[in-house]
Amino acid sequence: MIQNPKIVNEISQVVSFKLGREAIVRKVKNLDQYFVLDLAFSYFQKADRNRRNDYRSGYLFLKDKDDSNCLLFMVAHSPIMFSFLRNNFDYASFRQLVIDTAKFRNNTFLEFKIDGQKQLIVEENLDKFLETIDKIEKRGFANTVFSKINSSDKGIGNIFSFGIARGFKENDVDEIINLTWDLFLWLYPSKPLFNRDASLNRNLQKLVRQCEIKAIKNLPKNILTTPCNGQIEGAHIKPHKLGGSDKLENGLWLCNKHHRMTEGKISGQRSLTKIEVTYEK
Repeated sequence: MIQNPKIVNEISQVVSFKLGREAIVRKVKNLDQYFVLDLAFSYFQKADRNRRNDYRSGYLFLKDKDDSNCLLFMVAHSPIMFSFLRNNFDYASFRQLVIDTAKFRNNTFLEFKIDGQKQLIVEENLDKFLETIDKIEKRGFANTVFSKINSSDKGIGNIFSFGIARGFKENDVDEIINLTWDLFLWLYPSKPLFNRDASLNRNLQKLVRQCEIKAIKNLPKNILTTPCNGQIEGAHIKPHKLGGSDKLENGLWLCNKHHRMTEGKISGQRSLTKIEVTYEK
């Protein structure tokens, strides 16, 4: 069995963690390219009258000509996925994530179609790229870029591809996925809420919102030496799926990276003033 590249597995793990269930990886036939997506996407496509089921919606990892790691967000050849993206798309959010992820690439590209004609924007200068997409927004970005192509009732030729990152490292994955998560959420019939820890977060509000990883006892060296990465979020000491409550005594503030590294591996409880939590595995 061919193993997925390590960095693809890391992308899949981060997406799985964000979803609260396992993401899937689909290798593009005859190419060393890998889609990371939600299995639900295939069900959406099977339900579509056009019966497109190409697994071409989500994050796409590939290697550039110089062997650099590249991550794209892509939707291709699926009318129903395009309709979800169009309905959920928010231009201001998209523009901001373009800015926030610029540090992970040396140019910015966007590929799409208008009136059936391929459009490719490639700019090393971020301001010029933003100026170009702002002009499209004057006509209505979503309706223009995600317009229905009438030349094919199966949607062949529809494409939206945004170059998120190029030359990034494995330890960048958490931040990249967090910054672009809205793109992934826009691929659903309506924007879902995947904040599994909303109640726990509310109950932790009395505490300073900072990563509490160093308060956990018996941590292995690899966790202790891993710097914080990603947003600060409520983490259950006893996992919710194992019956853990959303009460303050069962929660810690952890960055996304440390949350994933310790989930299901700690035990104990905390109060407003004291943390008695131990790493067990």
